[in-house]
Amino acid sequence: MRVTRKRLCSALLAAYVLFSLYAAYSVFLRPRRPSASRGGPRQPRLSRERSSLGNEEWNPWEGDEKNEQIVSQQRYETNLQRLKNMKSQQEQTDLKVQIWGKAAIGLYLWQHILEGLLEPADVTAQWREGSIKGGKTHFSFITGPAVVPGYFSVEADNVVLVLNGREEAKITYATQWLHYAQTLIQTRKLRHVAIVLLGSEQCNNEWIHPYLKRRGGFVELLFVVYDCTWINEEDIFQWPLGVATWQPQETNESFRIYQEALLQSDLTLCPVGVNTECYRIYEACSYGSVPVVEDVMTPGKCGNSSIYHSAPLQLLKTMGAPFIFIKNWEELPAVLEKEKNMSLQEKIQRRKKLIEWYRHFKAQMRHKFINIMENSFLPNAKG
Repeated sequence: MRVTRKRLCSALLAAYVLFSLYAAYSVFLRPRRPSASRGGPRQPRLSRERSSLGNEEWNPWEGDEKNEQIVSQQRYETNLQRLKNMKSQQEQTDLKVQIWGKAAIGLYLWQHILEGLLEPADVTAQWREGSIKGGKTHFSFITGPAVVPGYFSVEADNVVLVLNGREEAKITYATQWLHYAQTLIQTRKLRHVAIVLLGSEQCNNEWIHPYLKRRGGFVELLFVVYDCTWINEEDIFQWPLGVATWQPQETNESFRIYQEALLQSDLTLCPVGVNTECYRIYEACSYGSVPVVEDVMTPGKCGNSSIYHSAPLQLLKTMGAPFIFIKNWEELPAVLEKEKNMSLQEKIQRRKKLIEWYRHFKAQMRHKFINIMENSFLPNAKG
């Protein structure tokens, strides 16, 4: 029995020694085969363990995540390109026009027709400016004594120059601006020029002929006040005189009295002066007082054009002005007698109708002005 135990213990001891020797051999003496997946330099143990762990883990959503990243990147690039295209198209389709207001009717164009504001509000300021957008057109406006040729920033390729051509001194000043604009055209700082002209009350406007593009000049569009016979609705258009926007002898008190008189008057008498068209017609419309207009031609070169055949006041008549037209002031008593027979309600309705017509008239002129600019100056509109 003792022999058997002794032999068993010896056998176990011998097995333990052999296993220990084999383990020591395997760890310290046995050569290691290089791993096929590790071709680079030897990494620290901790890094190798993490790398091995990462390689052994399986992510069932890995393919979907990669596809989503690719799709997201493609969507981002597509949207970015679309925004760039939209910006490029916007730059191509929008029109920038700078208006140089060097006549009082420029304020009627800006404040009454285009409904723009000016800063500062002080009418005596040396420099006033404003900006608006109408249709596809971005308009900017500058006016005041400080706006002189060569001493302000030309901020658009297209310019509307508002000039006064009523008398010789005004014409001399107007031609200085035309020469300045011509220089900018020649040096390619401007592309297009239009003119809004307070013309002669006798329609003696021949001085501007050489500047018109149809006569070899550079002015592509002309909007002219009074019944000029040149009107063709192609490049020469009639423009309204509008309300008086510059009255150096007017005071706040005198203007208030004038407003009150128009507000309290059912009718406003508008006799002819040098021309049939006068500021009083438009001022009466502003307050709903019906103009009684002396419908006769005045001496000079004004008259019917190839388009209109109802001079004088052919623009207002074409637009359906609800005025009272008389050929002779001897007709006035009959007009006043008819007024006596009208009820208060009828007069109120007539006043409302006139105010609404005048609002519509200005809106139509605004729409027409913007359309003419865009159809003439936008490259794609001409094509």
